[in-house]
Amino acid sequence: MKKPPLIFIIILNYNGYNDTIECINSIKKSIYEHYEIVIVDNNSNDESVSILKKEFPDVTLIENEENSGFGVGNNIGIDYSKQRGAPYILLLNNDTVVEKDFLYHLIETIEKDTKIGLVAPSIYYYNQPGRIWSAGGYISWIRGSGFHYYRSNKDRFVSFVSGCCMLIKAEVMKRVGLFSEDYFLYLEDADYCRRVTDANFKIKYVARSKIYHKAHSTVGGKNSPSVLYYCYRNRLSFTKKYAPRLYYYIFFVYLVVTIAVKFSIWGISGHKDRIKYVRLGIRDFLLKRMGKVCF
Repeated sequence: MKKPPLIFIIILNYNGYNDTIECINSIKKSIYEHYEIVIVDNNSNDESVSILKKEFPDVTLIENEENSGFGVGNNIGIDYSKQRGAPYILLLNNDTVVEKDFLYHLIETIEKDTKIGLVAPSIYYYNQPGRIWSAGGYISWIRGSGFHYYRSNKDRFVSFVSGCCMLIKAEVMKRVGLFSEDYFLYLEDADYCRRVTDANFKIKYVARSKIYHKAHSTVGGKNSPSVLYYCYRNRLSFTKKYAPRLYYYIFFVYLVVTIAVKFSIWGISGHKDRIKYVRLGIRDFLLKRMGKVCF
Protein backbone atom coordinates (compact mmCIF):
# COMPACT_ATOMS: atom_id res chain seq x y z
CA MET A 1 0.00 0.00 0.00
CA LYS A 2 1.31 3.44 -0.95
CA LYS A 3 2.40 5.54 2.02
CA PRO A 4 0.31 8.72 2.37
CA PRO A 5 2.34 11.83 1.49
CA LEU A 6 3.46 14.23 4.20
CA ILE A 7 1.81 17.66 4.15
CA PHE A 8 3.57 20.66 5.66
CA ILE A 9 0.93 23.07 6.99
CA ILE A 10 2.09 26.68 7.17
CA ILE A 11 0.18 29.04 9.45
CA LEU A 12 1.03 32.75 9.76
CA ASN A 13 0.47 34.38 13.13
CA TYR A 14 0.47 38.07 13.98
CA ASN A 15 -0.95 39.00 17.39
CA GLY A 16 -3.52 36.26 16.96
CA TYR A 17 -2.62 33.42 19.28
CA ASN A 18 -6.24 32.72 20.28
CA ASP A 19 -7.21 32.16 16.64
CA THR A 20 -4.05 30.14 16.00
CA ILE A 21 -4.70 27.88 18.99
CA GLU A 22 -8.27 27.20 17.83
CA CYS A 23 -7.06 26.53 14.29
CA ILE A 24 -4.33 24.07 15.33
CA ASN A 25 -6.62 22.25 17.74
CA SER A 26 -9.05 21.66 14.87
CA ILE A 27 -6.22 20.34 12.66
CA LYS A 28 -5.19 17.91 15.39
CA LYS A 29 -8.61 16.23 15.07
CA SER A 30 -7.90 15.43 11.41
CA ILE A 31 -8.40 11.88 10.18
CA TYR A 32 -5.43 12.49 7.85
CA GLU A 33 -2.47 12.17 10.19
CA HIS A 34 0.49 12.67 7.85
CA TYR A 35 1.18 16.34 8.38
CA GLU A 36 3.60 18.68 10.10
CA ILE A 37 2.56 22.13 11.32
CA VAL A 38 4.84 25.14 10.88
CA ILE A 39 3.89 28.43 12.53
CA VAL A 40 5.56 31.56 11.19
CA ASP A 41 5.14 34.42 13.64
CA ASN A 42 5.32 37.79 11.87
CA ASN A 43 6.97 39.63 14.76
CA SER A 44 3.93 39.75 17.04
CA ASN A 45 4.08 42.38 19.78
CA ASP A 46 1.79 40.47 22.14
CA GLU A 47 2.58 37.21 23.95
CA SER A 48 1.93 35.04 20.90
CA VAL A 49 5.36 33.40 20.70
CA SER A 50 5.62 32.36 24.35
CA ILE A 51 1.99 31.21 24.52
CA LEU A 52 2.16 29.19 21.29
CA LYS A 53 5.44 27.55 22.31
CA LYS A 54 3.91 26.51 25.61
CA GLU A 55 0.63 25.38 24.04
CA PHE A 56 2.23 23.40 21.18
CA PRO A 57 5.74 22.21 22.12
CA ASP A 58 5.55 19.67 19.28
CA VAL A 59 4.97 22.32 16.59
CA THR A 60 7.75 24.14 14.72
CA LEU A 61 7.58 27.89 15.34
CA ILE A 62 9.70 30.26 13.24
CA GLU A 63 10.08 33.82 14.50
CA ASN A 64 10.23 36.42 11.74
CA GLU A 65 12.15 39.55 12.70
CA GLU A 66 9.51 41.87 11.27
CA ASN A 67 5.91 41.85 10.11
CA SER A 68 6.73 41.46 6.45
CA GLY A 69 3.31 40.45 5.20
CA PHE A 70 1.59 37.45 3.65
CA GLY A 71 4.08 36.74 0.88
CA VAL A 72 7.29 36.96 2.88
CA GLY A 73 5.86 35.14 5.89
CA ASN A 74 4.58 32.23 3.83
CA ASN A 75 7.78 32.10 1.80
CA ILE A 76 9.75 31.62 5.01
CA GLY A 77 7.55 28.65 5.88
CA ILE A 78 7.73 27.31 2.33
CA ASP A 79 11.53 27.48 2.30
CA TYR A 80 11.66 25.61 5.62
CA SER A 81 9.31 22.93 4.25
CA LYS A 82 11.15 22.56 0.92
CA GLN A 83 14.45 22.03 2.74
CA ARG A 84 12.82 19.06 4.46
CA GLY A 85 11.62 17.55 1.20
CA ALA A 86 7.94 18.44 1.54
CA PRO A 87 5.93 16.87 -1.33
CA TYR A 88 2.93 19.09 -0.49
CA ILE A 89 2.57 22.44 1.24
CA LEU A 90 -0.70 23.71 2.66
CA LEU A 91 -1.13 27.42 3.35
CA LEU A 92 -3.79 28.01 5.99
CA ASN A 93 -4.99 31.23 7.61
CA ASN A 94 -4.78 31.18 11.38
CA ASP A 95 -8.35 32.53 11.63
CA THR A 96 -9.84 29.28 10.33
CA VAL A 97 -11.26 26.10 11.79
CA VAL A 98 -11.20 22.91 9.73
CA GLU A 99 -13.35 19.80 9.40
CA LYS A 100 -11.62 16.57 10.39
CA ASP A 101 -11.68 15.19 6.81
CA PHE A 102 -10.71 18.36 4.92
CA LEU A 103 -7.09 17.29 4.38
CA TYR A 104 -8.10 13.81 3.28
CA HIS A 105 -10.33 15.15 0.50
CA LEU A 106 -7.72 17.66 -0.69
CA ILE A 107 -4.91 15.13 -0.94
CA GLU A 108 -7.21 12.52 -2.52
CA THR A 109 -8.10 14.97 -5.29
CA ILE A 110 -4.63 16.32 -6.02
CA GLU A 111 -3.08 12.83 -6.12
CA LYS A 112 -5.52 11.65 -8.80
CA ASP A 113 -4.32 13.93 -11.59
CA THR A 114 -0.70 14.86 -12.34
CA LYS A 115 -1.88 18.02 -14.10
CA ILE A 116 -3.49 19.40 -10.94
CA GLY A 117 -1.01 21.64 -9.17
CA LEU A 118 -3.17 23.32 -6.58
CA VAL A 119 -6.42 22.52 -4.76
CA ALA A 120 -8.60 24.39 -2.30
CA PRO A 121 -11.60 23.58 -0.08
CA SER A 122 -15.05 25.04 0.41
CA ILE A 123 -14.62 27.96 2.78
CA TYR A 124 -17.61 28.84 4.95
CA TYR A 125 -18.16 31.80 7.25
CA TYR A 126 -17.12 30.93 10.80
CA ASN A 127 -20.13 32.72 12.30
CA GLN A 128 -22.53 31.50 9.59
CA PRO A 129 -21.43 27.90 9.00
CA GLY A 130 -24.15 27.29 6.43
CA ARG A 131 -23.02 30.17 4.20
CA ILE A 132 -20.14 29.84 1.72
CA TRP A 133 -17.44 32.51 1.74
CA SER A 134 -15.55 30.95 -1.17
CA ALA A 135 -16.22 28.01 -3.50
CA GLY A 136 -13.20 28.64 -5.66
CA GLY A 137 -13.28 31.60 -8.00
CA TYR A 138 -12.16 33.40 -11.11
CA ILE A 139 -9.95 36.31 -12.15
CA SER A 140 -11.77 39.28 -13.66
CA TRP A 141 -9.57 41.61 -15.68
CA ILE A 142 -12.36 44.18 -15.87
CA ARG A 143 -12.54 44.35 -12.07
CA GLY A 144 -8.84 43.73 -11.56
CA SER A 145 -8.79 40.94 -9.00
CA GLY A 146 -9.77 37.42 -8.08
CA PHE A 147 -13.40 36.90 -7.08
CA HIS A 148 -15.16 34.09 -5.27
CA TYR A 149 -17.97 31.83 -6.30
CA TYR A 150 -20.53 31.55 -3.52
CA ARG A 151 -22.41 28.43 -4.52
CA SER A 152 -21.25 24.98 -5.45
CA ASN A 153 -21.96 21.39 -4.52
CA LYS A 154 -19.47 19.76 -6.85
CA ASP A 155 -15.77 19.82 -7.62
CA ARG A 156 -14.62 21.95 -10.54
CA PHE A 157 -11.60 23.52 -12.15
CA VAL A 158 -11.19 27.23 -11.47
CA SER A 159 -8.74 30.04 -12.25
CA PHE A 160 -8.52 31.45 -8.72
CA VAL A 161 -8.65 30.25 -5.12
CA SER A 162 -8.13 32.20 -1.93
CA GLY A 163 -4.80 32.19 -0.11
CA CYS A 164 -6.87 31.51 2.99
CA CYS A 165 -6.33 27.82 2.24
CA MET A 166 -4.53 26.19 -0.66
CA LEU A 167 -2.68 22.89 -1.03
CA ILE A 168 0.25 23.13 -3.46
CA LYS A 169 2.43 20.44 -5.02
CA ALA A 170 6.17 20.82 -4.50
CA GLU A 171 6.55 20.40 -8.27
CA VAL A 172 4.56 23.60 -8.72
CA MET A 173 6.86 25.44 -6.32
CA LYS A 174 9.85 24.34 -8.40
CA ARG A 175 8.30 25.60 -11.64
CA VAL A 176 6.45 28.68 -10.42
CA GLY A 177 8.59 29.81 -7.50
CA LEU A 178 7.56 31.52 -4.28
CA PHE A 179 4.85 34.09 -3.59
CA SER A 180 5.38 37.65 -4.74
CA GLU A 181 6.64 39.85 -1.90
CA ASP A 182 5.56 43.11 -3.58
CA TYR A 183 1.98 43.19 -2.33
CA PHE A 184 2.41 42.82 1.46
CA LEU A 185 -1.33 42.19 1.85
CA TYR A 186 -3.96 41.11 -0.74
CA LEU A 187 -3.65 39.87 -4.33
CA GLU A 188 -0.72 37.53 -3.61
CA ASP A 189 -3.10 34.62 -4.12
CA ALA A 190 -4.43 35.94 -7.44
CA ASP A 191 -0.86 36.57 -8.60
CA TYR A 192 0.16 33.04 -7.66
CA CYS A 193 -2.88 31.41 -9.27
CA ARG A 194 -2.16 33.27 -12.47
CA ARG A 195 1.43 31.97 -12.49
CA VAL A 196 0.26 28.43 -11.75
CA THR A 197 -2.09 28.39 -14.75
CA ASP A 198 0.57 30.06 -16.93
CA ALA A 199 2.81 27.09 -16.07
CA ASN A 200 0.06 24.76 -17.41
CA PHE A 201 -1.04 23.38 -14.06
CA LYS A 202 -4.71 23.03 -13.16
CA ILE A 203 -6.39 24.52 -10.10
CA LYS A 204 -9.29 22.58 -8.59
CA TYR A 205 -11.94 23.45 -6.05
CA VAL A 206 -12.87 20.50 -3.81
CA ALA A 207 -16.44 20.94 -2.58
CA ARG A 208 -16.50 18.19 0.05
CA SER A 209 -13.41 19.57 1.81
CA LYS A 210 -14.68 22.18 4.29
CA ILE A 211 -13.19 24.85 6.54
CA TYR A 212 -14.62 27.90 8.33
CA HIS A 213 -13.13 31.39 8.09
CA LYS A 214 -13.40 34.44 10.36
CA ALA A 215 -13.40 36.72 7.31
CA HIS A 216 -11.57 40.07 7.75
CA SER A 217 -11.03 39.37 11.45
CA THR A 218 -7.31 40.15 11.29
CA VAL A 219 -7.46 43.42 9.33
CA GLY A 220 -10.32 45.32 10.93
CA GLY A 221 -13.04 44.90 8.29
CA LYS A 222 -13.41 45.54 4.57
CA ASN A 223 -13.29 49.35 4.91
CA SER A 224 -10.31 49.51 7.25
CA PRO A 225 -7.35 51.69 6.16
CA SER A 226 -5.15 48.69 5.36
CA VAL A 227 -7.82 46.94 3.28
CA LEU A 228 -8.65 50.06 1.27
CA TYR A 229 -5.03 51.03 0.69
CA TYR A 230 -3.62 47.62 -0.28
CA CYS A 231 -6.64 46.50 -2.31
CA TYR A 232 -6.62 49.54 -4.58
CA ARG A 233 -2.85 49.77 -4.94
CA ASN A 234 -2.40 46.06 -5.51
CA ARG A 235 -5.31 45.68 -7.95
CA LEU A 236 -3.70 48.32 -10.14
CA SER A 237 -0.33 46.58 -9.92
CA PHE A 238 -1.72 43.08 -10.54
CA THR A 239 -3.77 44.16 -13.55
CA LYS A 240 -0.90 46.08 -15.10
CA LYS A 241 1.34 43.05 -14.63
CA TYR A 242 -0.91 40.39 -16.16
CA ALA A 243 -3.97 41.76 -17.96
CA PRO A 244 -4.15 42.06 -21.75
CA ARG A 245 -3.63 45.73 -22.59
CA LEU A 246 -7.20 46.35 -23.72
CA TYR A 247 -8.56 44.92 -20.47
CA TYR A 248 -6.15 47.03 -18.45
CA TYR A 249 -7.63 50.19 -19.96
CA ILE A 250 -11.17 48.89 -19.43
CA PHE A 251 -10.30 48.16 -15.80
CA PHE A 252 -8.92 51.67 -15.37
CA VAL A 253 -12.21 53.16 -16.62
CA TYR A 254 -14.17 50.81 -14.33
CA LEU A 255 -12.02 51.87 -11.38
CA VAL A 256 -12.48 55.58 -12.05
CA VAL A 257 -16.27 55.20 -12.23
CA THR A 258 -16.56 53.05 -9.08
CA ILE A 259 -14.21 55.31 -7.11
CA ALA A 260 -16.24 58.39 -8.08
CA VAL A 261 -19.40 56.70 -6.80
CA LYS A 262 -17.80 55.51 -3.57
CA PHE A 263 -16.19 58.89 -2.87
CA SER A 264 -19.60 60.54 -3.22
CA ILE A 265 -21.25 58.02 -0.88
CA TRP A 266 -18.45 58.22 1.70
CA GLY A 267 -18.47 62.01 1.57
CA ILE A 268 -22.20 62.18 2.21
CA SER A 269 -22.14 59.50 4.93
CA GLY A 270 -19.26 61.09 6.86
CA HIS A 271 -16.54 58.56 5.93
CA LYS A 272 -14.10 60.92 4.25
CA ASP A 273 -11.20 59.15 5.98
CA ARG A 274 -11.76 56.21 3.62
CA ILE A 275 -11.13 58.46 0.63
CA LYS A 276 -7.68 59.28 2.00
CA TYR A 277 -6.48 55.67 1.99
CA VAL A 278 -7.79 54.93 -1.50
CA ARG A 279 -5.96 58.01 -2.78
CA LEU A 280 -2.77 56.94 -1.00
CA GLY A 281 -2.97 53.50 -2.61
CA ILE A 282 -3.40 54.95 -6.09
CA ARG A 283 -0.63 57.48 -5.51
CA ASP A 284 1.83 54.81 -4.38
CA PHE A 285 0.99 52.62 -7.37
CA LEU A 286 1.83 55.54 -9.67
CA LEU A 287 5.04 56.14 -7.72
CA LYS A 288 5.84 52.38 -7.89
CA ARG A 289 5.91 52.08 -4.11
CA MET A 290 5.17 48.47 -3.23
CA GLY A 291 5.61 46.28 -0.17
CA LYS A 292 4.70 47.35 3.35
CA VAL A 293 3.56 50.90 4.03
CA CYS A 294 3.23 52.53 7.47
CA PHE A 295 0.32 54.95 7.78
